[in-house]
Amino acid sequence: MLFGFTNSFYNQWPNLAAYQSLGNRYYVTDFGGQGVGSPQHNIYADGYSPLIYALAQGFGNTNHISQWNPMLIGMDLTQSMNTNPMLNMQGNIAAYNWGASLAMQAKLSSQLNNLSNLEAQLGEILKSDKLDESQKQRLQDVLDQVKALKEKVQKMLEKGQLKTEELEAIQGEIAEVIENASKTAQEVLAEVKETQEAEEAENSNTSEDTADADESNESDDDGAGSVDPDTEVGKKQKETENQATEICQNIYDGSIGCTGTNYGTIKKGTNKINKDNVTTVLNTWQEQYQPSTGDANLIETLFDEEMFWNPSLHKPKNGHVKIENPKNNMDIIWNIVVALDEKAQELGVKNNLAGQFAVCYDELDDTFVNQSAIQNAVQKICEEVTKAEAKQAEKDVKTEKADKAKADAEAKKAQEKAKADAKKAEKEQKEAKKIEEQKTQFINDMREILGDDKAQISEKVKYENGKFVVRINGKNYYGKDYLELAKALEKAGYEPEQYLKKESAAKKAA
Repeated sequence: MLFGFTNSFYNQWPNLAAYQSLGNRYYVTDFGGQGVGSPQHNIYADGYSPLIYALAQGFGNTNHISQWNPMLIGMDLTQSMNTNPMLNMQGNIAAYNWGASLAMQAKLSSQLNNLSNLEAQLGEILKSDKLDESQKQRLQDVLDQVKALKEKVQKMLEKGQLKTEELEAIQGEIAEVIENASKTAQEVLAEVKETQEAEEAENSNTSEDTADADESNESDDDGAGSVDPDTEVGKKQKETENQATEICQNIYDGSIGCTGTNYGTIKKGTNKINKDNVTTVLNTWQEQYQPSTGDANLIETLFDEEMFWNPSLHKPKNGHVKIENPKNNMDIIWNIVVALDEKAQELGVKNNLAGQFAVCYDELDDTFVNQSAIQNAVQKICEEVTKAEAKQAEKDVKTEKADKAKADAEAKKAQEKAKADAKKAEKEQKEAKKIEEQKTQFINDMREILGDDKAQISEKVKYENGKFVVRINGKNYYGKDYLELAKALEKAGYEPEQYLKKESAAKKAA
């Protein structure tokens, strides 16, 4: 057979003394199917129980105990071995209870893992530097509860064969602790988030100002080389253009636009030429009036008119400066060169044009003037100074926009500050009201719990950062209300009433 047993000898009794000396390794059955009155005398090998042997031997017997219910391993097999309905029911009930017990123990093991995970999560939250002392205390309290319950569950599982009522009780306790710990953790995280959002709101004004300044700088890069007509630089340039048109019109009317030369009309225009409009005048003449003159530029037109009505030349002896009362067109040309010179120096391009200016001054101061040399030199000088003016105009526009952006930012900042101050005052007012409400609630809770409708808060209780705090033996204990603070003191081994309730006058006197 499977377990190496020794079969009985049918219809005969063995040496009973020898069999009985085998102890629990020997038994007699009639399960072998040999018929009534044919007992089997069995000896089973070492290491196997009588129950296991009997089950193995009887697999082929439909009336054998092993066919009733395999879960009957835990039954008392000393009872009747015949088929018994009551015995069958008892086995089924025992099997059900045993299976339910195993399932609940498996569930308990799973819940132990949940407690371990929750313990780890709370530990990670406690490492954050964003927590205040009150929040740390609340988290530590629930963490201690989780650790204590975890140890309790571990001991129960090690014990084994737990009763149903024990398993149900511990599972209810686990559910309560997990719910409490999760709720506390969520509250703390929400408080931390709210604090961070408040800090970010306070710094938002500075960030917005910086973003506005960056946006302004980026927009300045668009349309390089053009002058925005809405800027002060653009408006000033428009005024200069209008003035240059008026000057050119006077010069035209006194020279090309009349019979002979009207020197007074020419002088009316040219006397208004200065360093700030000289290039605009020269360029306006070249663009709008030169095509109808047949001359190379304004300088040639002025030379032509000079030769026509006054061949004598004025020779300035006081250096490269403006002639205050020009006597003829040669003086006017001299003043145009001086105006170009002043503008070139102002823009920092004088050195680049030094040779051209030398030609103009030398020729205009000479007895015999090379008109073509002066015409060409003035034309080249005008082109270079015009380019430099355009670049300077771009810089001036950028500076103006930057200054305006800065002024706007400062104005906006002042406006936002006023709003922030008003909001801060409103917030402080609400917080003060909330504090009073919390203190009132603290007193009401204390009076109700202590049964003393006249109890007041002890001087030892302080309100800091939205929490009530008591300092005992160098350590702070926190609570968002009376109940939470009282529990914190009880856990630390102190009597809450002694520290939270104001001592009565009568007690002080005693």
